[in-house]
Amino acid sequence: MSRDNERLFLLDGMALAYRAYFAFISRPLINSRGENTSAVYGFVTFLMKLLDEEKPDHVAVVFDTAEPTFRHTMYPDYKATRQKMPEDMSASIPRLKEVVEAFNVPLLEVPGFEADDVMGTLARRAEKEGVTTFLVTGDKDFMQLISPLVKIYRPGKAAGEAEVVDETGVAEKFGVTPDRVIDVLALTGDAADNVPRENGIGEKTAITLIQQFG
Repeated sequence: MSRDNERLFLLDGMALAYRAYFAFISRPLINSRGENTSAVYGFVTFLMKLLDEEKPDHVAVVFDTAEPTFRHTMYPDYKATRQKMPEDMSASIPRLKEVVEAFNVPLLEVPGFEADDVMGTLARRAEKEGVTTFLVTGDKDFMQLISPLVKIYRPGKAAGEAEVVDETGVAEKFGVTPDRVIDVLALTGDAADNVPRENGIGEKTAITLIQQFG
């Protein structure tokens, strides 16, 4: 049976929670018990909008877990410089997961792997079945996964419209094709994850080198 018209939306739960939390950072939403509900409110508002407007055939929210990943084993300093999640946001994550389950939306977590890994794996599996996958995230690292059947669904700012990034969008934003994004990232490193870059090579130089030499 052909599944060519089916669409799968995979939401990066933690990334969207952070986005919602900091959207209200200057005026946090606090309930009667003194709990910060910014992450939950912003996430649920976005989820309801997505379900209403996109009407996906399949949808799931993917979360990181507390366990170290294989990257931590390979490189102990991985994410060592990243700031700890704000306590009031951390306290709201269990409630956020309860809400996702209340929507009857599958919530996926795999110990030892990041949400990115799970999303990428599911996107490739769906691709083999002819299902179009939208990776709901603002993380540029996902650009390496884009193909004719895999796209990034980047949430808009505030009430703005979401942006869909396809193969053409990767070339416009990153200057290379999706299969070369990983080479650019290997040269430039990632300060947010404490992954060092090659000495003296920034993004512009990396892109130029990849464009020239492949």
